[in-house]
Amino acid sequence: MFFPHSDSSSARKENLMDKAIKLIGCQSTMNEIHAQGLNQGMDCEFLDYSFHARPDKLHTKLQEIINESQDYDLIILTYGRCSNSMLGLLSPRVPLLFPATHDCIGLMLGSTTRHMELFKENSLTYYFSQGWLDYGRTPLAEYFEYEARYGEKKARKLINTLYGSYKKAIFIITPGIKDLEGYRQKVREIADFFDWEVGEIEGDISLLTSVMKGIKAPESIYVDAGQVITLKMLKGGQREK
Repeated sequence: MFFPHSDSSSARKENLMDKAIKLIGCQSTMNEIHAQGLNQGMDCEFLDYSFHARPDKLHTKLQEIINESQDYDLIILTYGRCSNSMLGLLSPRVPLLFPATHDCIGLMLGSTTRHMELFKENSLTYYFSQGWLDYGRTPLAEYFEYEARYGEKKARKLINTLYGSYKKAIFIITPGIKDLEGYRQKVREIADFFDWEVGEIEGDISLLTSVMKGIKAPESIYVDAGQVITLKMLKGGQREK
């Protein structure tokens, strides 16, 4: 369920520190979490980025870890909707808290609202975050896989079908990046291959930070223990009364 914004008091922070927290994180958020020290005092488990390609397997893995984490006071996830991989998850005895974004790009931009505003401005933009570049399967890496398997001609046809409509690559700059120029170079290499324009945008990790601190903030979803995550929750239809 969604919760209205409320500033966390010192008492709430102290209470959270006394709780046993389990973090189930996506690798796409790991750099930002470690850079800001947001994982302190938590038991953390970051899942391989490859799960993104198989939402069914991601769903199964998440449920498995949730089942194994029923001795905690709160389970925090840094997954959003993520191709509905969160749909149907159930934590019998421990509440869940996670961002209400569609994916990690929305989370790195600070909200689904900002993500959709940018999409409306230019729907032909492909976004990269540092986690995506470090752990994900970039379009260029995907092309090389196809080339090794099918040869150049078929690989270019496949990759053009998947990414040929994009016109621009945007790198999301988030706090704590240690080698900004290195990431810029990675984005330029991808953009040059696909003949895309290149740009940058400042990220916003306020939503990620609030979720990691256990704050029921705008665009986060809190699910009571024993409740199944429904599509209505993920769409924001269930609100606190």
